[in-house]
Amino acid sequence: MRERFFRPQRGVALITVLLVLALATVTIVSMSGERQLDIRRTENQLRGDQAWAYAHSLESWAATRLRDGDWQKPLRLSEDGEVELRANIGELQGKINLNNLIVDGEVSEADVQRMQRLLKQLELRTELMDAILDGEIRYPFGAEDEVYSRKHPPRRAGNLPFADVGELMLVEGMTPEIFDKLRPYVYAVPGYAPINVNTAPPQILRCLADKISADRAASIYRAGGKPFGELADFFKDEAVVGLGIGKHGLSVESTFFLLAGSVDMGRARLRFETYLQKQTDGNAAVVRRARSGWRHG
Repeated sequence: MRERFFRPQRGVALITVLLVLALATVTIVSMSGERQLDIRRTENQLRGDQAWAYAHSLESWAATRLRDGDWQKPLRLSEDGEVELRANIGELQGKINLNNLIVDGEVSEADVQRMQRLLKQLELRTELMDAILDGEIRYPFGAEDEVYSRKHPPRRAGNLPFADVGELMLVEGMTPEIFDKLRPYVYAVPGYAPINVNTAPPQILRCLADKISADRAASIYRAGGKPFGELADFFKDEAVVGLGIGKHGLSVESTFFLLAGSVDMGRARLRFETYLQKQTDGNAAVVRRARSGWRHG
């Protein structure tokens, strides 16, 4: 009788033990998984911090090269076979600064005409000019909040200077195809940045006046007097004489540069861009920096 009474109780106790073991196992596995995630997050953060430390060292390298005037040669450096650094400095003022279009809150007609010539040369709609201007100020022929509020997602008109050339994608009428055509010839930095006639490609040189042919622009680009030491030398060149190019917004030197760099640490890779401005004392200051790519795995 007693044996029959205790047998079910022994079964219940066994089931209870098994349930406790199962719960303990699940808890331990869960805690172990969380710890692994914590370790991985910490590892990612440390690798990210280390990658940015290398990026800052590349910025210092770029500043030194700009000060010495020897910035054209790219850098490729390997450290103990574990870290590879790459960097390239590009001059920006051979392009059109989007923030040249508005000066002291007013439309700069000469710069707008250059931008319109670029749009026409690239076979893009010149009506885009109104939308681009409207991105910086409340322009009479541009789109305002009533247009942008109907977008998906809705937004307000910027009415501010461009912080990055990528903001063109927010402009009314802009498409990825149009942006890809325009991107090689424009950039965005604060304030006014004149076009450097020594580094401007033929496509930009054609924008300096009406009716400059592709052949004539190529002749200017290959001018024997380059690099011009003074702007007056540019206007005296036989390829330039008689074209009606105005002096406004032109220069023979650059102060804005773009450092494009990458830090490869095996399982982690950082790609970044840093905009630099060369100061009057020769030193370079960081205008802004941005991560253009990050991979970890």
